[in-house]
Amino acid sequence: MRMISTNTILKRVCSLGLVCAMALSLTGCGVFDTLLGLSNDKPTSFSSVNDLESGKAYVWHHDGGKLEEDLKKTAGKDVFFTCITGDYNFKKKELEEVTEYPRSIWIDSDTDSKIPTVKSGDYLIYVHDETVPDSIVFERFADYGYTIGVSNLQADMGGHYYLVFADVEDDDYKYYIDMKSDASALTELGAISRLYLDKVGSMRVNKDTVSDGGTVIKLKKDKTYTCEFYTGTFYQDFNLQANIHSFGSFERFVSYDYEFMHSNFIAVKIPDYFVSGYYFVNGVGLFRYVSDSDAGKYNGEAYDENINWNEPMILYNEDGTVLFDPSDPDRFEKDIDDMSDPGDEGDVDINVPINIEEKEEDTSGGSS
Repeated sequence: MRMISTNTILKRVCSLGLVCAMALSLTGCGVFDTLLGLSNDKPTSFSSVNDLESGKAYVWHHDGGKLEEDLKKTAGKDVFFTCITGDYNFKKKELEEVTEYPRSIWIDSDTDSKIPTVKSGDYLIYVHDETVPDSIVFERFADYGYTIGVSNLQADMGGHYYLVFADVEDDDYKYYIDMKSDASALTELGAISRLYLDKVGSMRVNKDTVSDGGTVIKLKKDKTYTCEFYTGTFYQDFNLQANIHSFGSFERFVSYDYEFMHSNFIAVKIPDYFVSGYYFVNGVGLFRYVSDSDAGKYNGEAYDENINWNEPMILYNEDGTVLFDPSDPDRFEKDIDDMSDPGDEGDVDINVPINIEEKEEDTSGGSS
């Protein structure tokens, strides 16, 4: 009879316990489903409407085809494309309008080609087997191109840039670092309130090399750079790859316009006022919208620097109040006073011409 050593038994028991613990942990918190959902083997495009999953949004695109026909039978090729999520830092807060931290989406350069595009003639559709949404929320995200897995950098008074690392909570960094990128290695550093980034390669990080979303710009896609970080005054070099397509929350619109399609989904109407950009629809996925005016010049790739994806639609006064919102149903009926600068209401200058009839004076100097 073959004898098994005590150490071997202990190792096997520990291994079994670890596997069970991991399984229970993953199943209990729903991470198991998430990991499966992020698998590269899971398809994101389909030829049949019957393959669409509840709780997700899709884009129907079929050159030369008709949606009605594709609902009757398999299209013969993929015509339904999933609005993917990528990695993002506002999980469980997808539909919240105001959050404490900046909202970012990170999609690696191997995956961003799967972001579906909506043009004229395409359909944005939403599937759910239990409910119809009360409203359709479009959260618009600015496109900041390819960068390292760090966003939302802030400038100090001297123009040096840092990311909040562990200021309020020990894991504040998760709102500033894409934890699925190689930049997650930064979390191995000790807890500090600010982590400064001074250089990426030979390029200084300053106002000219940082986007409005706090990402480092002017980097070559997929190139690896030595990044010079500082914990206090001590430098920490990390080699990071610029393979993250980065997006930052920009504008938010709510629509109620959809149509039942005698199928398993609703067709969501794209508002007429939309301009080219990236929109996170109802908290379930991102799509790229290309307006008719940009359709002719769009290169069809995951990134096109020749199109302004970040043209603002909501206009603001200098004091931060909204001057114009295209989603406001009363936007064209407001009084002119509501659209103009109120100025200083305390100063009123009224110039009214007054004609005064001069009377002849008598020789005594009195009035006649």
